[in-house]
Amino acid sequence: MRDQAINMSTSTQEPVPKNEIKEEVVIPAAESEATLATLAMPLGESVLKLQGDNLALLYGVMQRNRAVTRQSDFFRVQFRGIVRNNGHVWTTFADDDEDARFHSVRNCAWVRVDHPSRSVTFGPKSGINVGEAMRGPGLAEFLFSAVVSWAKNTYPEYSASPGTLLLSARLSDDEKLRKQAFYAKQGFEFEWSGEGLRTGTYQKDQVSRLIGVCDSTFIAEFSGETMLQTLIRQDEEHQALQKRLAKSEALNNAVHQALDKERHTSQALIVALVLTLLMVLWSLL
Repeated sequence: MRDQAINMSTSTQEPVPKNEIKEEVVIPAAESEATLATLAMPLGESVLKLQGDNLALLYGVMQRNRAVTRQSDFFRVQFRGIVRNNGHVWTTFADDDEDARFHSVRNCAWVRVDHPSRSVTFGPKSGINVGEAMRGPGLAEFLFSAVVSWAKNTYPEYSASPGTLLLSARLSDDEKLRKQAFYAKQGFEFEWSGEGLRTGTYQKDQVSRLIGVCDSTFIAEFSGETMLQTLIRQDEEHQALQKRLAKSEALNNAVHQALDKERHTSQALIVALVLTLLMVLWSLL
């Protein structure tokens, strides 16, 4: 009887439907930023004006580019120098100058969005590295805030994956504080760890809580439309100046003509006066 009851309970047990079987969701690995960078297409360019503490000026081009796949979204800003002024002399960047062309790890910043994990990763992973001539005006902060702002406006609900900085043992404590302040100003949580506290980690649970702005006192951005308006205004000012110069030259010529006429009249009066005196003297003799 007992065996019969066991057989009956086993036979009446219903099978589990296939659609109710829970399968473990496997999140695919994030796509490589190097691959996404090769797919990135330019979105547009603008002109940046950088002014240093010593009043030195530097002009260059900032390019925005983006790559979109089913899994990822990649956004990057890059900068290259065009011309600079150290005092009163303008010089263009040489073709072999590292800062004269776009790089993947220099004078740039990017953010990679991974949809399956709903996270974003900021880079370059070695940190924002800019040329020596661009450090004073704050180009690194400007580029980094641009990608943070884009991520904040586009994917505010995603999280910022931890980023790691590996610092040299020769780095001073003041330089470490500047590195930490660089990321803290954008709203990241920053922590030092490892031997000698040389490894820095920055992250944020939600991108919407980041800052995405920077102090642009020494950096001005001009769009193509702004540059065109500036050229039109300069052309109008040039034409107005030419008209004023032409008017001034005409007035100057009129003054010279009047002076010449007055000089000729004076000479004629002097000759007439001399002749009159001679005639009077002649009559008296």
